[in-house]
Amino acid sequence: MAGAAKRFDVAKSFKETKAEVKKVTWPNRKELLQHTEVVITSIILVGAVLWVIDFIFGKVLNLLIK
Repeated sequence: MAGAAKRFDVAKSFKETKAEVKKVTWPNRKELLQHTEVVITSIILVGAVLWVIDFIFGKVLNLLIK
């Protein structure tokens, strides 16, 4: 059987994951709050834009149907 798949090693996988998590630079409280603010603001803006577009399409469709 040429090119047989390597056996998956769960313990090795956990060790590698733990090593990678140690390399992560976690945000401090100030950065976390700033990023959260950006995300919430973006969600509100995108929601407002989609609402306006939906409102306009609804009005146009109502004019076309009547």
